[in-house]
Amino acid sequence: MYGFGPFLPDQPSFESGACSDVLNVVPSEKGYRPANSFFNVTGTITARAQGAFTCRGKQGTIYNFAGDATKLYQQSSDGLTWTDVSRLAGGAYATASDGWWDFALFGDIVIATNGVDAPQRFQLDVDSDFTALGGSPPTAKFVFVIRDFVVLACHSTANDTLTWSALGDAEDWVASATTLSDSQTMYEGGAIMGGVGGEYGTLFQERAISRMSFEGPPTVFRFDKISNSMGCRAERSIAAYENLIFFMSNDGEKMLRGGSEITDIGSEKIDRWLETEFDGNYTHRVSSAIDPVKKLYAMSFPNGSASSGTPNMILAYHWPTGKWAPQSPGDHEIIYVGATQETYTIDGLDALSGTIDGLPYPVDSRFYAGAGELLLAAFNSSHEQGFYTGAFLAATVETGDVQLSPGVKSLLRSLRPMLEGSSITITVTIKHRDRLQDSHSTESAVAVNSNGVCPLRVKARYHRATINTAANDNWTHASGIDDVVYTGMGKR
Repeated sequence: MYGFGPFLPDQPSFESGACSDVLNVVPSEKGYRPANSFFNVTGTITARAQGAFTCRGKQGTIYNFAGDATKLYQQSSDGLTWTDVSRLAGGAYATASDGWWDFALFGDIVIATNGVDAPQRFQLDVDSDFTALGGSPPTAKFVFVIRDFVVLACHSTANDTLTWSALGDAEDWVASATTLSDSQTMYEGGAIMGGVGGEYGTLFQERAISRMSFEGPPTVFRFDKISNSMGCRAERSIAAYENLIFFMSNDGEKMLRGGSEITDIGSEKIDRWLETEFDGNYTHRVSSAIDPVKKLYAMSFPNGSASSGTPNMILAYHWPTGKWAPQSPGDHEIIYVGATQETYTIDGLDALSGTIDGLPYPVDSRFYAGAGELLLAAFNSSHEQGFYTGAFLAATVETGDVQLSPGVKSLLRSLRPMLEGSSITITVTIKHRDRLQDSHSTESAVAVNSNGVCPLRVKARYHRATINTAANDNWTHASGIDDVVYTGMGKR
Protein backbone atom coordinates (compact mmCIF):
# COMPACT_ATOMS: atom_id res chain seq x y z
CA MET A 1 0.00 0.00 0.00
CA TYR A 2 1.10 3.55 -0.76
CA GLY A 3 0.30 5.42 2.45
CA PHE A 4 -0.78 9.05 2.40
CA GLY A 5 2.24 10.94 3.67
CA PRO A 6 2.32 14.37 5.32
CA PHE A 7 1.49 17.54 3.41
CA LEU A 8 4.92 18.95 2.51
CA PRO A 9 4.48 21.38 -0.37
CA ASP A 10 7.99 22.76 0.21
CA GLN A 11 9.50 19.36 -0.63
CA PRO A 12 10.07 17.85 -4.11
CA SER A 13 7.01 16.10 -5.49
CA PHE A 14 8.92 13.07 -6.78
CA GLU A 15 9.15 10.13 -4.38
CA SER A 16 9.41 12.29 -1.27
CA GLY A 17 6.82 10.19 0.53
CA ALA A 18 4.72 13.33 0.96
CA CYS A 19 1.38 14.44 -0.41
CA SER A 20 1.71 17.21 -2.98
CA ASP A 21 -1.72 18.62 -2.11
CA VAL A 22 -4.42 18.14 0.49
CA LEU A 23 -7.51 20.19 1.29
CA ASN A 24 -10.25 20.06 3.91
CA VAL A 25 -8.69 17.28 5.94
CA VAL A 26 -7.19 16.94 9.41
CA PRO A 27 -3.80 15.25 9.86
CA SER A 28 -3.59 12.06 11.90
CA GLU A 29 -0.89 9.56 12.79
CA LYS A 30 -1.54 7.61 9.58
CA GLY A 31 -3.21 9.57 6.83
CA TYR A 32 -6.02 12.05 7.27
CA ARG A 33 -9.43 12.54 8.85
CA PRO A 34 -12.29 14.68 7.51
CA ALA A 35 -12.67 18.37 8.35
CA ASN A 36 -16.01 19.79 9.44
CA SER A 37 -17.79 22.68 7.79
CA PHE A 38 -18.91 25.83 9.60
CA PHE A 39 -22.43 25.84 11.00
CA ASN A 40 -23.81 29.21 12.12
CA VAL A 41 -26.19 29.25 15.04
CA THR A 42 -26.44 32.77 16.44
CA GLY A 43 -28.02 35.90 15.11
CA THR A 44 -25.80 38.64 13.76
CA ILE A 45 -23.85 41.35 15.47
CA THR A 46 -23.91 44.78 13.84
CA ALA A 47 -20.61 44.74 11.97
CA ARG A 48 -17.46 42.70 11.30
CA ALA A 49 -16.32 40.78 14.37
CA GLN A 50 -12.99 42.10 15.64
CA GLY A 51 -12.52 39.89 18.68
CA ALA A 52 -14.30 37.27 20.78
CA PHE A 53 -13.81 35.61 24.14
CA THR A 54 -15.30 32.86 26.29
CA CYS A 55 -15.00 32.29 30.04
CA ARG A 56 -16.75 30.80 33.07
CA GLY A 57 -18.01 32.82 36.05
CA LYS A 58 -17.51 31.89 39.69
CA GLN A 59 -21.05 30.49 39.81
CA GLY A 60 -20.30 28.20 36.87
CA THR A 61 -22.11 30.21 34.19
CA ILE A 62 -20.52 30.29 30.74
CA TYR A 63 -20.12 33.70 29.13
CA ASN A 64 -19.30 34.53 25.52
CA PHE A 65 -18.37 38.06 24.46
CA ALA A 66 -17.60 39.63 21.10
CA GLY A 67 -16.72 43.04 19.76
CA ASP A 68 -16.91 44.97 16.51
CA ALA A 69 -15.66 48.43 15.66
CA THR A 70 -18.17 50.31 17.83
CA LYS A 71 -19.81 47.80 20.21
CA LEU A 72 -19.26 44.99 22.69
CA TYR A 73 -21.72 42.08 22.89
CA GLN A 74 -22.71 39.31 25.28
CA GLN A 75 -24.24 36.05 24.05
CA SER A 76 -27.68 35.16 25.37
CA SER A 77 -28.04 32.30 27.86
CA ASP A 78 -29.42 29.97 25.15
CA GLY A 79 -26.38 30.67 22.97
CA LEU A 80 -28.46 31.87 20.02
CA THR A 81 -28.43 35.69 20.06
CA TRP A 82 -26.21 38.63 20.99
CA THR A 83 -27.02 41.58 23.24
CA ASP A 84 -25.30 44.96 23.05
CA VAL A 85 -23.50 45.45 26.38
CA SER A 86 -21.41 48.45 25.35
CA ARG A 87 -20.66 51.25 27.77
CA LEU A 88 -23.53 53.65 28.45
CA ALA A 89 -21.24 56.65 28.95
CA GLY A 90 -18.50 57.74 26.59
CA GLY A 91 -20.14 57.09 23.24
CA ALA A 92 -19.49 54.40 20.66
CA TYR A 93 -16.14 52.66 20.70
CA ALA A 94 -13.62 53.59 18.02
CA THR A 95 -11.78 50.34 17.23
CA ALA A 96 -9.50 50.85 14.23
CA SER A 97 -10.30 49.02 11.01
CA ASP A 98 -7.08 47.02 11.47
CA GLY A 99 -7.58 46.74 15.24
CA TRP A 100 -8.90 44.06 17.54
CA TRP A 101 -10.62 43.64 20.88
CA ASP A 102 -8.45 41.73 23.34
CA PHE A 103 -9.98 40.10 26.43
CA ALA A 104 -8.78 38.64 29.72
CA LEU A 105 -10.46 37.31 32.86
CA PHE A 106 -9.17 38.45 36.26
CA GLY A 107 -11.16 36.84 39.07
CA ASP A 108 -14.73 37.55 38.00
CA ILE A 109 -13.93 40.65 35.95
CA VAL A 110 -13.62 40.53 32.16
CA ILE A 111 -11.28 43.23 30.86
CA ALA A 112 -11.45 44.31 27.21
CA THR A 113 -8.99 46.51 25.33
CA ASN A 114 -8.79 47.78 21.75
CA GLY A 115 -5.81 50.15 21.83
CA VAL A 116 -7.99 53.22 21.32
CA ASP A 117 -10.61 53.41 24.06
CA ALA A 118 -10.04 53.23 27.80
CA PRO A 119 -9.88 49.59 29.01
CA GLN A 120 -13.35 48.23 29.76
CA ARG A 121 -14.55 45.95 32.57
CA PHE A 122 -17.54 43.63 33.03
CA GLN A 123 -18.16 41.83 36.34
CA LEU A 124 -19.63 38.40 35.67
CA ASP A 125 -22.95 37.51 37.27
CA VAL A 126 -23.34 41.20 38.22
CA ASP A 127 -22.98 43.70 35.37
CA SER A 128 -25.23 44.19 32.39
CA ASP A 129 -22.95 46.61 30.54
CA PHE A 130 -19.23 47.29 30.22
CA THR A 131 -17.81 50.31 32.06
CA ALA A 132 -14.38 51.93 32.22
CA LEU A 133 -11.81 50.00 34.24
CA GLY A 134 -11.04 51.90 37.43
CA GLY A 135 -7.71 53.29 38.56
CA SER A 136 -6.88 55.25 35.40
CA PRO A 137 -5.09 52.42 33.58
CA PRO A 138 -3.21 53.17 30.36
CA THR A 139 -4.97 52.69 27.05
CA ALA A 140 -3.41 49.60 25.48
CA LYS A 141 -3.84 47.02 22.74
CA PHE A 142 -3.31 43.84 24.74
CA VAL A 143 -4.38 42.53 28.12
CA PHE A 144 -3.28 39.32 29.85
CA VAL A 145 -2.89 38.04 33.39
CA ILE A 146 0.32 36.83 35.02
CA ARG A 147 -0.31 35.23 38.40
CA ASP A 148 -2.08 38.00 40.43
CA PHE A 149 -1.32 40.89 38.06
CA VAL A 150 -3.20 42.34 35.09
CA VAL A 151 -0.83 43.42 32.32
CA LEU A 152 -1.70 46.08 29.74
CA ALA A 153 0.77 46.05 26.85
CA CYS A 154 1.42 48.19 23.77
CA HIS A 155 0.27 51.56 25.10
CA SER A 156 -1.47 53.91 22.70
CA THR A 157 1.27 56.47 23.45
CA ALA A 158 4.19 54.01 23.44
CA ASN A 159 3.88 50.73 21.58
CA ASP A 160 6.97 49.28 23.27
CA THR A 161 5.68 49.76 26.84
CA LEU A 162 3.64 47.63 29.23
CA THR A 163 2.18 48.29 32.66
CA TRP A 164 1.02 45.87 35.33
CA SER A 165 -1.55 46.46 38.04
CA ALA A 166 -1.16 46.28 41.79
CA LEU A 167 -0.94 42.78 43.22
CA GLY A 168 -4.43 41.30 43.26
CA ASP A 169 -6.13 44.54 42.22
CA ALA A 170 -7.13 45.14 38.60
CA GLU A 171 -8.12 48.73 39.36
CA ASP A 172 -4.98 50.06 40.99
CA TRP A 173 -2.44 51.33 38.45
CA VAL A 174 -0.37 53.75 40.50
CA ALA A 175 3.28 52.76 40.46
CA SER A 176 4.19 51.70 43.99
CA ALA A 177 6.85 49.60 45.70
CA THR A 178 4.15 48.58 48.17
CA THR A 179 1.45 47.40 45.75
CA LEU A 180 4.07 46.30 43.14
CA SER A 181 2.32 48.11 40.27
CA ASP A 182 4.87 49.36 37.74
CA SER A 183 5.72 49.55 34.02
CA GLN A 184 8.49 48.58 31.68
CA THR A 185 9.68 49.87 28.34
CA MET A 186 11.17 47.28 26.01
CA TYR A 187 13.90 49.35 24.41
CA GLU A 188 14.90 46.66 21.93
CA GLY A 189 12.65 44.56 19.72
CA GLY A 190 10.17 47.09 18.37
CA ALA A 191 6.43 47.25 18.97
CA ILE A 192 4.75 44.78 21.28
CA MET A 193 2.73 42.27 19.24
CA GLY A 194 0.97 40.36 22.02
CA GLY A 195 1.42 38.45 25.22
CA VAL A 196 0.47 35.20 26.91
CA GLY A 197 -0.07 35.02 30.66
CA GLY A 198 -0.06 32.28 33.26
CA GLU A 199 2.45 31.41 35.95
CA TYR A 200 4.92 33.46 33.91
CA GLY A 201 4.39 35.80 30.97
CA THR A 202 5.59 35.56 27.38
CA LEU A 203 5.93 38.88 25.59
CA PHE A 204 6.10 39.04 21.80
CA GLN A 205 7.57 42.00 19.93
CA GLU A 206 8.30 42.58 16.27
CA ARG A 207 11.89 41.40 16.64
CA ALA A 208 12.17 39.84 20.09
CA ILE A 209 10.51 37.43 22.51
CA SER A 210 10.88 37.75 26.28
CA ARG A 211 9.86 35.80 29.34
CA MET A 212 8.37 37.74 32.29
CA SER A 213 9.10 36.03 35.60
CA PHE A 214 7.84 37.35 38.94
CA GLU A 215 10.67 37.88 41.42
CA GLY A 216 9.19 40.43 43.85
CA PRO A 217 10.38 43.89 44.82
CA PRO A 218 12.10 46.01 43.84
CA THR A 219 12.08 44.88 40.19
CA VAL A 220 8.79 42.88 40.47
CA PHE A 221 9.30 41.15 37.08
CA ARG A 222 12.50 39.91 35.49
CA PHE A 223 12.64 40.06 31.70
CA ASP A 224 14.74 37.33 30.06
CA LYS A 225 15.21 37.35 26.29
CA ILE A 226 14.18 34.14 24.60
CA SER A 227 15.06 35.58 21.20
CA ASN A 228 16.96 38.75 20.30
CA SER A 229 16.06 38.70 16.61
CA MET A 230 12.95 36.60 16.04
CA GLY A 231 9.57 38.12 16.80
CA CYS A 232 5.94 37.90 15.78
CA ARG A 233 4.75 38.95 12.33
CA ALA A 234 0.98 38.76 12.82
CA GLU A 235 -0.46 39.82 16.17
CA ARG A 236 -3.38 37.41 16.19
CA SER A 237 -1.37 34.41 15.04
CA ILE A 238 -0.44 33.84 18.70
CA ALA A 239 -2.34 30.97 20.34
CA ALA A 240 -1.45 29.01 23.47
CA TYR A 241 -2.27 25.60 24.89
CA GLU A 242 -0.76 24.37 28.17
CA ASN A 243 3.01 25.01 27.81
CA LEU A 244 2.89 25.46 24.02
CA ILE A 245 2.61 28.79 22.19
CA PHE A 246 2.23 28.93 18.41
CA PHE A 247 2.86 32.02 16.28
CA MET A 248 3.84 33.31 12.84
CA SER A 249 7.28 34.88 12.74
CA ASN A 250 8.89 36.77 9.89
CA ASP A 251 10.65 33.56 8.81
CA GLY A 252 7.80 31.09 9.20
CA GLU A 253 5.64 29.19 11.63
CA LYS A 254 7.08 28.57 15.10
CA MET A 255 6.23 26.85 18.37
CA LEU A 256 7.53 27.99 21.76
CA ARG A 257 7.64 25.25 24.38
CA GLY A 258 7.93 25.86 28.10
CA GLY A 259 8.75 29.52 27.71
CA SER A 260 12.26 28.81 26.47
CA GLU A 261 12.57 26.47 23.46
CA ILE A 262 11.61 27.75 19.99
CA THR A 263 10.94 25.07 17.37
CA ASP A 264 10.57 25.50 13.61
CA ILE A 265 7.30 23.79 12.76
CA GLY A 266 6.99 25.10 9.20
CA SER A 267 10.56 25.04 7.89
CA GLU A 268 10.91 22.83 4.79
CA LYS A 269 7.26 21.89 5.28
CA ILE A 270 4.82 24.72 4.54
CA ASP A 271 6.65 28.04 5.08
CA ARG A 272 7.38 28.74 1.41
CA TRP A 273 3.93 27.52 0.38
CA LEU A 274 2.30 29.80 2.94
CA GLU A 275 4.30 32.79 1.76
CA THR A 276 2.93 32.33 -1.77
CA GLU A 277 -0.64 31.67 -0.57
CA PHE A 278 -0.93 34.35 2.12
CA ASP A 279 -1.93 37.88 1.11
CA GLY A 280 0.54 39.86 3.19
CA ASN A 281 -1.40 43.09 2.63
CA TYR A 282 -3.90 41.86 5.20
CA THR A 283 -1.71 40.61 8.03
CA HIS A 284 -4.11 42.31 10.46
CA ARG A 285 -6.89 39.92 9.38
CA VAL A 286 -5.00 36.83 10.56
CA SER A 287 -6.56 35.12 13.58
CA SER A 288 -5.80 31.87 15.35
CA ALA A 289 -7.21 29.46 17.90
CA ILE A 290 -6.65 26.09 19.49
CA ASP A 291 -9.02 23.23 18.71
CA PRO A 292 -8.64 21.25 21.94
CA VAL A 293 -10.75 18.34 20.70
CA LYS A 294 -8.71 17.66 17.56
CA LYS A 295 -5.42 18.93 19.09
CA LEU A 296 -4.94 21.51 16.38
CA TYR A 297 -3.42 24.95 16.17
CA ALA A 298 -5.57 26.68 13.56
CA MET A 299 -4.53 29.89 11.81
CA SER A 300 -6.99 31.75 9.60
CA PHE A 301 -5.74 33.95 6.76
CA PRO A 302 -6.79 35.44 3.41
CA ASN A 303 -5.16 33.99 0.32
CA GLY A 304 -4.57 35.73 -2.98
CA SER A 305 -8.14 35.13 -4.18
CA ALA A 306 -9.80 36.46 -1.03
CA SER A 307 -12.26 39.32 -1.34
CA SER A 308 -10.89 42.54 0.21
CA GLY A 309 -8.78 40.63 2.68
CA THR A 310 -11.63 38.54 4.12
CA PRO A 311 -10.05 35.35 5.50
CA ASN A 312 -11.00 32.28 3.48
CA MET A 313 -8.39 29.70 4.52
CA ILE A 314 -7.42 27.88 7.70
CA LEU A 315 -4.04 26.22 8.09
CA ALA A 316 -4.18 23.51 10.76
CA TYR A 317 -1.19 22.11 12.64
CA HIS A 318 -1.61 18.80 14.49
CA TRP A 319 0.97 19.13 17.25
CA PRO A 320 1.03 15.46 18.35
CA THR A 321 2.32 14.45 14.89
CA GLY A 322 3.85 17.70 13.63
CA LYS A 323 1.72 17.59 10.45
CA TRP A 324 -0.09 20.38 8.58
CA ALA A 325 -3.20 20.56 6.42
CA PRO A 326 -5.00 23.51 4.78
CA GLN A 327 -8.76 23.91 4.84
CA SER A 328 -11.08 26.11 2.81
CA PRO A 329 -14.24 26.37 4.93
CA GLY A 330 -15.57 29.56 3.31
CA ASP A 331 -15.26 33.26 4.10
CA HIS A 332 -15.11 34.17 7.77
CA GLU A 333 -14.14 37.16 9.90
CA ILE A 334 -12.30 35.55 12.82
CA ILE A 335 -11.76 32.19 14.43
CA TYR A 336 -11.46 31.62 18.18
CA VAL A 337 -12.15 29.06 20.90
CA GLY A 338 -15.81 29.34 21.88
CA ALA A 339 -17.85 27.52 24.48
CA THR A 340 -21.41 26.26 24.32
CA GLN A 341 -23.62 27.98 26.86
CA GLU A 342 -26.53 25.60 27.34
CA THR A 343 -27.03 21.90 28.07
CA TYR A 344 -29.94 20.47 26.09
CA THR A 345 -32.11 17.45 26.75
CA ILE A 346 -34.38 15.93 24.11
CA ASP A 347 -37.30 17.90 25.52
CA GLY A 348 -35.21 21.03 25.68
CA LEU A 349 -34.57 20.95 21.94
CA ASP A 350 -38.07 22.40 21.47
CA ALA A 351 -36.61 25.75 22.54
CA LEU A 352 -34.44 25.70 19.43
CA SER A 353 -36.83 24.30 16.84
CA GLY A 354 -40.20 22.62 16.56
CA THR A 355 -38.77 20.01 14.17
CA ILE A 356 -35.65 17.88 14.00
CA ASP A 357 -34.85 19.30 10.55
CA GLY A 358 -35.01 22.81 11.95
CA LEU A 359 -32.34 22.28 14.62
CA PRO A 360 -29.29 24.52 14.20
CA TYR A 361 -26.89 21.53 14.49
CA PRO A 362 -27.10 17.80 13.75
CA VAL A 363 -28.48 15.85 16.72
CA ASP A 364 -25.07 14.23 17.36
CA SER A 365 -23.27 17.59 17.47
CA ARG A 366 -21.06 18.41 20.46
CA PHE A 367 -23.02 21.69 20.67
CA TYR A 368 -25.67 19.91 22.74
CA ALA A 369 -23.17 18.04 24.94
CA GLY A 370 -23.10 20.50 27.79
CA ALA A 371 -22.37 24.03 28.88
CA GLY A 372 -18.72 24.90 28.62
CA GLU A 373 -17.83 22.49 25.80
CA LEU A 374 -14.87 24.18 24.09
CA LEU A 375 -15.04 24.11 20.29
CA LEU A 376 -13.36 25.82 17.36
CA ALA A 377 -15.65 28.77 16.69
CA ALA A 378 -15.87 31.58 14.13
CA PHE A 379 -17.87 34.49 12.83
CA ASN A 380 -18.80 34.15 9.16
CA SER A 381 -18.85 37.03 6.69
CA SER A 382 -22.49 37.75 7.66
CA HIS A 383 -21.38 38.44 11.28
CA GLU A 384 -23.02 35.24 12.52
CA GLN A 385 -21.26 33.09 15.11
CA GLY A 386 -21.04 29.33 14.95
CA PHE A 387 -18.78 26.31 15.26
CA TYR A 388 -16.83 24.02 12.93
CA THR A 389 -19.04 21.07 13.77
CA GLY A 390 -21.11 20.85 10.59
CA ALA A 391 -21.13 18.23 7.85
CA PHE A 392 -17.80 17.15 6.42
CA LEU A 393 -16.30 19.31 3.70
CA ALA A 394 -15.48 17.98 0.25
CA ALA A 395 -11.92 16.71 0.66
CA THR A 396 -8.87 16.23 -1.55
CA VAL A 397 -5.72 14.17 -0.99
CA GLU A 398 -3.14 14.10 -3.77
CA THR A 399 -0.04 11.92 -3.74
CA GLY A 400 3.34 12.92 -5.04
CA ASP A 401 4.80 11.61 -8.30
CA VAL A 402 5.68 7.91 -8.28
CA GLN A 403 7.67 5.90 -10.80
CA LEU A 404 5.92 2.53 -10.64
CA SER A 405 8.48 0.69 -12.83
CA PRO A 406 12.04 1.92 -12.23
CA GLY A 407 13.66 3.15 -15.43
CA VAL A 408 10.66 2.60 -17.73
CA LYS A 409 7.13 3.82 -18.32
CA SER A 410 4.18 1.99 -16.77
CA LEU A 411 0.61 1.33 -17.80
CA LEU A 412 -1.46 1.98 -14.69
CA ARG A 413 -4.52 -0.28 -14.81
CA SER A 414 -6.32 0.17 -11.48
CA LEU A 415 -5.98 1.11 -7.82
CA ARG A 416 -8.00 0.97 -4.62
CA PRO A 417 -8.41 4.13 -2.46
CA MET A 418 -8.30 3.19 1.21
CA LEU A 419 -10.97 5.33 2.85
CA GLU A 420 -13.04 4.12 5.76
CA GLY A 421 -16.66 5.17 6.14
CA SER A 422 -20.26 4.21 5.67
CA SER A 423 -21.23 6.52 2.82
CA ILE A 424 -18.54 7.96 0.58
CA THR A 425 -18.57 9.18 -3.02
CA ILE A 426 -14.96 8.66 -4.08
CA THR A 427 -13.47 9.71 -7.39
CA VAL A 428 -9.86 9.37 -8.50
CA THR A 429 -8.07 11.59 -10.99
CA ILE A 430 -4.70 10.53 -12.38
CA LYS A 431 -2.11 13.14 -13.26
CA HIS A 432 0.92 12.03 -15.23
CA ARG A 433 4.02 13.12 -17.12
CA ASP A 434 7.06 11.58 -18.76
CA ARG A 435 9.60 14.13 -17.58
CA LEU A 436 9.75 15.92 -14.26
CA GLN A 437 10.24 19.15 -16.19
CA ASP A 438 6.87 18.76 -17.91
CA SER A 439 3.49 19.95 -16.70
CA HIS A 440 1.07 17.23 -15.69
CA SER A 441 -1.57 15.90 -18.01
CA THR A 442 -4.84 15.17 -16.22
CA GLU A 443 -7.20 12.31 -16.99
CA SER A 444 -10.95 12.37 -16.38
CA ALA A 445 -12.13 11.51 -12.88
CA VAL A 446 -13.01 7.84 -12.33
CA ALA A 447 -15.48 6.64 -9.72
CA VAL A 448 -14.85 3.67 -7.44
CA ASN A 449 -16.73 0.60 -8.64
CA SER A 450 -18.70 -1.89 -6.54
CA ASN A 451 -15.47 -3.69 -5.61
CA GLY A 452 -13.87 -0.50 -4.31
CA VAL A 453 -11.49 -0.31 -7.27
CA CYS A 454 -10.94 2.45 -9.82
CA PRO A 455 -10.35 0.95 -13.29
CA LEU A 456 -7.76 2.99 -15.21
CA ARG A 457 -5.62 2.95 -18.31
CA VAL A 458 -2.89 5.58 -18.09
CA LYS A 459 0.58 5.13 -19.62
CA ALA A 460 3.38 7.38 -18.36
CA ARG A 461 6.71 7.40 -16.55
CA TYR A 462 5.41 9.31 -13.52
CA HIS A 463 1.92 9.02 -12.01
CA ARG A 464 0.17 10.76 -9.15
CA ALA A 465 -3.38 10.16 -7.88
CA THR A 466 -5.86 12.73 -6.62
CA ILE A 467 -8.57 11.27 -4.38
CA ASN A 468 -11.69 13.37 -3.88
CA THR A 469 -14.69 12.96 -1.60
CA ALA A 470 -17.97 14.84 -1.86
CA ALA A 471 -19.35 17.30 0.66
CA ASN A 472 -21.49 15.62 3.36
CA ASP A 473 -19.80 12.24 2.80
CA ASN A 474 -19.60 10.16 5.96
CA TRP A 475 -16.02 8.93 6.30
CA THR A 476 -13.56 8.59 9.15
CA HIS A 477 -10.07 7.98 7.80
CA ALA A 478 -8.06 8.11 4.57
CA SER A 479 -4.94 6.01 4.86
CA GLY A 480 -3.57 5.51 1.33
CA ILE A 481 -3.83 3.59 -1.95
CA ASP A 482 -3.72 -0.20 -2.18
CA ASP A 483 -3.87 -2.86 -4.88
CA VAL A 484 -2.07 -0.78 -7.48
CA VAL A 485 -2.09 -2.81 -10.72
CA TYR A 486 0.30 -1.78 -13.46
CA THR A 487 2.47 -3.19 -16.23
CA GLY A 488 6.02 -2.08 -16.92
CA MET A 489 6.62 -1.05 -20.53
CA GLY A 490 9.68 -1.49 -22.69
CA LYS A 491 12.62 0.90 -22.62
CA ARG A 492 12.03 2.18 -26.12
